[in-house]
Amino acid sequence: MFMDVSAGFRELAVPPGMVGVCALGQAGFLLKGAGGTVVAVDPYLSDRLADDSEFGPPGRWARRFPPPFGPDSLDADVVVVTHEHADHFDPLTLGPALARRPFTVVAPPVLRGDVEALGARFEPAHAGRPLEVAGVRVHPVPAAHSPEYTGPACYDVMVQDGAHRFLGYVVELDEGVTVYHAGDTVLHPEIDRALEGLRPRVALLPVNGRDRIREEMGIVGNLTVREAAHLAARADARWLVPSHHDLFAVNAESVTTFVDTLDRQFPDQEYFVPKVGRAVVLGV
Repeated sequence: MFMDVSAGFRELAVPPGMVGVCALGQAGFLLKGAGGTVVAVDPYLSDRLADDSEFGPPGRWARRFPPPFGPDSLDADVVVVTHEHADHFDPLTLGPALARRPFTVVAPPVLRGDVEALGARFEPAHAGRPLEVAGVRVHPVPAAHSPEYTGPACYDVMVQDGAHRFLGYVVELDEGVTVYHAGDTVLHPEIDRALEGLRPRVALLPVNGRDRIREEMGIVGNLTVREAAHLAARADARWLVPSHHDLFAVNAESVTTFVDTLDRQFPDQEYFVPKVGRAVVLGV
């Protein structure tokens, strides 16, 4: 079942035992179960990175395509933020969205001040401590990432003031309907341990990889396609959905590479390549 998200993701009919998913570009997704709660994860609907010298030469981080809708059309009950990088936590998206409908933001504690400055309700996320919000259960999971590339050792789990700075989440929308959004990450034993017993049925995993060229530009990379497939298998996910591969030309991965790798090397892994702005209902 497909639906153009411009018609309103909240109106998407999701039967029990299924999940509604809509890609927003980069790492952004909308999720919905039969219970009706709409969860947005890492929505980036502005173009704030395009000409901001803080993030590199003008144009380096320009969008390759427009957002499926504007920030003031984001309609969610909960917004889950994995970490502080501007393509994951975007005040220019969340501010206008809050003017439409108040929502709770679940995020690492390091973002408390930034979230509360927007006027949102803040729910701190700690790895290993599940929380209930707006009728869904959220399980924070560590992610292996870094604020900037400083060498191979930066690909690790970072704890600051007793809390993980970078997270993924397993979102339990309904009984047996669970979605894992990994945030930005590479493989790490702590992630494997945290996912034990959670059995996410859908895994939204970054697949843009990492290499020396991008690292010399200061870009902290992510899972390769092969690594994402291994992580999905370890987590016992039925569906693997690629993310973080489409929005920025400087940090992209080909959908063809993703499909060919899965078809040739992981034929038992089901996958779905979403079209930005088009909602789909997946059986889990």
